[in-house]
Amino acid sequence: MTDVEDQRRRIIEAAMDIFAEFGFFRAPTQLIAMRAGVSKGLIFWYFKGKDDLILEVASNALPGEVINKCLEKDLTGTELLRCVAESYIFKYSDTKMRNLLLHSMSASTNYQPIQDMMKNTCSELLKKLTLKTFGEASKENIIKIRAFFGALLCFALQKPTNVNDKEYIDQLISFIYSNKITKSAND
Repeated sequence: MTDVEDQRRRIIEAAMDIFAEFGFFRAPTQLIAMRAGVSKGLIFWYFKGKDDLILEVASNALPGEVINKCLEKDLTGTELLRCVAESYIFKYSDTKMRNLLLHSMSASTNYQPIQDMMKNTCSELLKKLTLKTFGEASKENIIKIRAFFGALLCFALQKPTNVNDKEYIDQLISFIYSNKITKSAND
């Protein structure tokens, strides 16, 4: 790793620590520089402004990377869902990553670039995941995948004390494959 790559990595890691603690908009850039062991000016040499650093960290914090890595593997069906679930639970078992996810979700209500990242995750990536999991991206299957992600989010935010990770994933996948969504009276 070159000095340039090492400095950039240290800045991102320090920003992740500081943003996880203070949030994106209350975190002082000077504190990020101190934690990274670089000057504040060097941060702005690598990133045009604090917004660029926020977007880098938010991109790392959102589950898009988890989905993409599993989609790149030659997996389908339950194997693909298991890959996503295990990776998601592992990623967000880290308190820092969980806090960054929450900060990203919160910031998305007022910060359009993060809202766009979340929209991409919740629409395009979930549609690709649905297609590769079920073979078709029907409305029913998309709802199943969204329910799957909702259940993963709840697990990451408040892990139940009476079930382990494997049990939870097994039951969730079983539910997703066995549950038929009922049609409403309007359909």
